[in-house]
Amino acid sequence: AAAVGGASGDLHAKTLPRSAPVRLTIPSIGVDTGPLVGLGVDAHGALEVPRRFEQAGWYTPGPAPGQYGPAVIAGHVDSTTGPAVFYRLGALHKDAIVTVRRADGSTARFTVDRVATYRKRAFPTSSVYGDTTHRAELRLITCGGPFDARTGHYDDNVVAYAHLL
Repeated sequence: AAAVGGASGDLHAKTLPRSAPVRLTIPSIGVDTGPLVGLGVDAHGALEVPRRFEQAGWYTPGPAPGQYGPAVIAGHVDSTTGPAVFYRLGALHKDAIVTVRRADGSTARFTVDRVATYRKRAFPTSSVYGDTTHRAELRLITCGGPFDARTGHYDDNVVAYAHLL
């Protein structure tokens, strides 16, 4: 597969044509998603999550990885049986490489800018899903923070921010 990428950080940064992502890898934390699934929004307007814990999914109404704006890929942190696909996302460091294989045979390479944890009830929707940098970006999202046994959910979300190389 051909590697592709573009300049970053300016209004004229190169982007890639739309092509669905098919697999994501993050060697520094041992992530290989296997085939990605498509995600939309649920009845409450929230991002859907993959049905299976070992899967990650791409928010299909948004940009594809490599296109202008923030492409979003989400996955579970764990399940009742152990770690899930994005279990180590919170351990990701600045400058780590994230590789996305695309349906057109190309590979988009991203570098991590930062990782942040947000309370779900104060989630910064516009900075995660909105175009804040005028370039091709990637957001990786999972759960984190304390687990609330009463609700069966984590209190926080972990978000990794990356840009196209």
